Amino acid sequence: MKKIFLVTILFISSVALLSAQERKGPSPEMFEKIKAEKISFFTAKLDLKPSEAQAFWPVYNEFEKKRFEIQRRIHEFERMPDEKFANLTDPEIEKMMNNYIESFEQEASLLKEYNKQFLKILPKEKVLMMYRAENQFRSYLIREYKKGQRRE
Repeated sequence: MKKIFLVTILFISSVALLSAQERKGPSPEMFEKIKAEKISFFTAKLDLKPSEAQAFWPVYNEFEKKRFEIQRRIHEFERMPDEKFANLTDPEIEKMMNNYIESFEQEASLLKEYNKQFLKILPKEKVLMMYRAENQFRSYLIREYKKGQRRE
């Protein structure tokens, strides 16, 4: 009876531990919080008027969604386990190289395409500032993440 109880406790503990590890990643609430902060950050940095913001955000969100998908493919390659990487065949290596380079080309094309759309909505000074604001916001997020890591 003690063995069954012990096995049950171990099983429940391991399930609870695995569940906790799965939840360790960013939650949907965290993404929403970051998105809200980004909107506030960009609106202040770009000094967006209400009419500009109304036209800008749907286009920017569409751009960001497409860029995220391209960057996800790039990161998949960059985070590939060494064991899998070491076992690639020559045709797989060739295909992976081409896909990797193509992803950067797609990102550049996307940026060119959406730059034209941004210029229809915002003055060129604000479009240029938007690119700076993206990097500044990314740096801000990294700093906040590091602060959180030090507190834990």
